Amino acid sequence: MSVPNQVVSDNRLVVFKLAGEDYGVNIEQVHTVEKVMPITRVPRAPHFVDGVINLRGEVVPVVNLRKRLGLPEKGIDENTHIVVVVVDGQMTGLLVDEISQVLTLPEAAIQPAEQVIGGTRTGYLQGVGKWDDKLIVLMDLKRVLDTGK
Repeated sequence: MSVPNQVVSDNRLVVFKLAGEDYGVNIEQVHTVEKVMPITRVPRAPHFVDGVINLRGEVVPVVNLRKRLGLPEKGIDENTHIVVVVVDGQMTGLLVDEISQVLTLPEAAIQPAEQVIGGTRTGYLQGVGKWDDKLIVLMDLKRVLDTGK
């Protein structure tokens, strides 16, 4: 029996910017938000993994979301942050351009990815939320962090 794809179980989101667009992840998946710290490069890591950080004694890989999503690269500046998420028990840092806000979206304001782009090949998209006059791309972190894709 097939289980319908849930957009988000809790509509509280951490919203951040990448290349001028708003993206969101479920706040329940967010461990912490950190200023950029020294990132140690790791040989033979996937091209979108910038390296690892030492987060209070934990070694955490850092994924550059611009590289992962095929967006133009940008240097690190004072607005750049690392959003540390936990997916399937694994902590991972997501390098983002800027943290925007934390907000709660009503279920009616979210469209599942299949409705937005059609079909089953939704990539890293979980859905799109409407907030005021903005659209927020809701990320499917399991897919984003799957190094096999």
